[in-house]
Amino acid sequence: MANERVREADARVSPPPPPPTGAEPSLGELFRQLTQDSTTLIRQEIALAKAELRENMGGVARSAAMIAVGGAVALVGVLVLTAFLVILLGDLMGNYWLAALIVGLLFAVIGGVLVSTHLKRLRET
Repeated sequence: MANERVREADARVSPPPPPPTGAEPSLGELFRQLTQDSTTLIRQEIALAKAELRENMGGVARSAAMIAVGGAVALVGVLVLTAFLVILLGDLMGNYWLAALIVGLLFAVIGGVLVSTHLKRLRET
């Protein structure tokens, strides 16, 4: 039964078209067509690379913006913690201006040590 269906399907299928009867293209024409196709392919690849680069740059720009926002939020957190230290020391010592001076000097010393250490490392490389 399955063989009958295959035969019926084969009978309904039209025969393949005959090969073209014209003359075959010359070697020069084949090279010209190859050059045109290669040029088209290269142009399409360049256009694709440009499109992919634009798409990737959009993602990079969004990521950079979010990093900047994250840095700003972290900076606010550091400022709040600094205010907390000043208030805590001010309450303990009973003198807020001295507490602010101590915390400010502490941050200045830490920043100075970091800068000088890494400047030396940069000079060594």
